[in-house]
Amino acid sequence: MRSPFEFGRELGLDELVDRESEVESVLNTIREGRKLFLIGPRRYGKTSILKTAEDRLLAENAVVLRFDAESYSSLSLLVAEIIAESARQLKTGVERAGEQVRRFFARLRPQLDFSLNEGTWTARLGVDPAIDLDYVQLLVDALDGLESLARAQPADRPVGLVIDEFQKIVELGGASAEAQIRAAIQRHKRTGYVFAGSNTKIMSAMTGDASRPFYRLGTVCFVGPLPREDFYTFLAAKFQEGGFKVRDRSAIEEILDRAEDVPYNVQMLASSCWESLRDQSIRKPHELTGEVVRQSLHRLVRQYDPFYTQLWTSLTSIQQKTLLAVIAAGGVNLQSMKVARATGTGPSTVRKSLDALVAKSVLREEQHDGKVRMRFEDPFFAQWARLFTVGP
Repeated sequence: MRSPFEFGRELGLDELVDRESEVESVLNTIREGRKLFLIGPRRYGKTSILKTAEDRLLAENAVVLRFDAESYSSLSLLVAEIIAESARQLKTGVERAGEQVRRFFARLRPQLDFSLNEGTWTARLGVDPAIDLDYVQLLVDALDGLESLARAQPADRPVGLVIDEFQKIVELGGASAEAQIRAAIQRHKRTGYVFAGSNTKIMSAMTGDASRPFYRLGTVCFVGPLPREDFYTFLAAKFQEGGFKVRDRSAIEEILDRAEDVPYNVQMLASSCWESLRDQSIRKPHELTGEVVRQSLHRLVRQYDPFYTQLWTSLTSIQQKTLLAVIAAGGVNLQSMKVARATGTGPSTVRKSLDALVAKSVLREEQHDGKVRMRFEDPFFAQWARLFTVGP
């Protein structure tokens, strides 16, 4: 029996653990033509939430266009893909679909091609953004075209646009992107919009700052850790289904602790434990214990040692000391003189070092219960640092 603990790919229907409320938020947003900002750190299952909602909506004959903004180097490429995907979603025949898309996106003068061999559409824009429009205006025109498409659909056929890593849109479009996009979509009533992002600091400021255009434009949903009891039940059941005993609750608690409740890392460590137990089962009774968890974690971080070593050596000495201080302090009270002494610097230098580590996506800020805590983007990098470096 292969490991039931999945990581490294989008999970679909019936594979998610306890994300029903988040999936329902996405479903209702698109069904009702509303706006939703889905915010959650990387590795928390945000993309799988979007895929699950997309699968359910497609089963209802909805039109769902889902894109990852980080996959596009320019807004014009994203706009062309929106047009091509719109053509693919229309179930009206190739010629008719082409006519409809050209009508809906007329301002962009799209040139469409359909591949009979692959059954796919490609689109090119008939406008030159350097001459005719700015890049954000291209996107705005595409959103207006999508709304025209939505209005042409039967009333019971929802239309939705889902953009993951939405903060990249603002990065590509510049400071004016937020205001221009809001001005367009606040008039749209038939298209549902889901804007998701893993940069929690940028996305939170974008939606929570009253001076920003997206303030109160739609609902905000934060994707946090899974409820520990639900994750415990899931892990225990899967180990037991594989014939592995789970007598001590603390063994699974240790998986959750070592992975810091990050869903991706929990699944990854659980899978490593599964492989350890399967190897042992030939020789002796197989039971999940704390020792199995620790051995599996050690094997896991050793497996990624070249990557972590490369990351570690790319950091300055101050940044390395700051990371070790984050581990020692549990990510809190990092402006204290104790932390400054541990790094051999002053509080202002520690702050600059923390900001640099956030910019490098090594750390992230977590706001909870009125407090700010620094967390590792990859909890196993922290485990590696504990095992293979000298702490303060």
